[in-house]
Amino acid sequence: MRDRETYSRILREALESHTGFLATWSVWEPNALDARDEHFQNAAGHDASGRFVACWHRAAGEPALVPVNGYESPDEGDWYWIPKRKLSHCHLDPIDYRFGDLHVRITSRISPILVEGRFCGAVGTDFKAPDSPPVRTTGKASGAARAPAYSLRDSRLAHLSPREVEVLHWLGLGKCNDEIATILGISPHTVKNHLDHMFQKLGVHNRHEAILASQTQMQKA
Repeated sequence: MRDRETYSRILREALESHTGFLATWSVWEPNALDARDEHFQNAAGHDASGRFVACWHRAAGEPALVPVNGYESPDEGDWYWIPKRKLSHCHLDPIDYRFGDLHVRITSRISPILVEGRFCGAVGTDFKAPDSPPVRTTGKASGAARAPAYSLRDSRLAHLSPREVEVLHWLGLGKCNDEIATILGISPHTVKNHLDHMFQKLGVHNRHEAILASQTQMQKA
């Protein structure tokens, strides 16, 4: 029988033995590890589903174990769904990474876990991006989620979904719809839908007004 504590220990040992690693993690499909998810609901390295979603990180200095979140849908968890769809290794461009309220810019190397050709989960290693600013701490870290690290509760940006914030981020860097689609692993049509929703929430009419509105809101926050 596969032992979850052993799997978690392997992730921690890999983190501790490689000083260049920021985090090591693994996310398994429902009941794919040992068919015992119901016994591990909200245990260390697990969420309410009981799935093994352990992440060992050193964002705050010492190794800490948190559950990965944001993997449930392609919209939020493309970093999980890309290897799931392609059944191959992938390397993600720098994104803002959030361990609870600890923010840092990272790159990731992710591999699918295949058992007899069937996708059972993914395992990944995160690295701090060379241009990453210092980690910002605004509270206790409770989980690991890949999403832009904006914390603008009193601005219109706070109403954007995590994916819309990602699209806005790349929009502000001058990327066209096709480039954003490639970066995020989604279709240009989906990018356009996100832009339409974003324009409505920001009260703007085009991409240039959206960029200006986001810059204004960030200055106010």
